[in-house]
Amino acid sequence: MSSKKILKILVVLGGIVEIVIGLLFMVLDILFEQIGLENIPIFTQMAGSFLLCYGILLIYSARDVEKFKIIPLVNILVRVIMVIFSLINIFEYPEFLVILLFAIPYDLLWSLFMILLLKKEGLIFKRI
Repeated sequence: MSSKKILKILVVLGGIVEIVIGLLFMVLDILFEQIGLENIPIFTQMAGSFLLCYGILLIYSARDVEKFKIIPLVNILVRVIMVIFSLINIFEYPEFLVILLFAIPYDLLWSLFMILLLKKEGLIFKRI
């Protein structure tokens, strides 16, 4: 399988994950209430809406990754930032330890694979 095809598949899978997580975030306040965490629902709903829309953008960018490469690149940046915040807060909220133990490696690996595939396709880090 060519790296271009793998890149497209990875972008679509990343988009699907973003959509699923976005939908979960939209109803996360119900879960927070069950485990006793204080929460203002509008923030999780806004985060869920953002992730849902970003997932749609990722899936759309798979049509022409070269033309829309900024979408996966920004997603890589967001994922790396989220890993940093997750590591900072992993001990603050032990209720999320199980989720974060899967989320952190997923975000790091997805970002790394995307960077490598974008580089291999000559879409980033081009020599002038």
